[in-house]
Amino acid sequence: MSLNKIKSLAQKHIKQNPHIRYGQAVFNISYELYPNATDELRASEFDCFYDDEKVLIFLEKLDEILKR
Repeated sequence: MSLNKIKSLAQKHIKQNPHIRYGQAVFNISYELYPNATDELRASEFDCFYDDEKVLIFLEKLDEILKR
């Protein structure tokens, strides 16, 4: 699945749950699709759950993990 698909699903998730921020949605969708890879980034300097500004780096690092 492409990272753009994760972004798209995150936007849809936000529309259904407007109280959720973008970083939370990206993290949650990533976890649903790739739990092991996402767990590697949990509580790291790249974790976007609490910081929307880290979404891009989170997705880049997730992509790196998935390509291993």
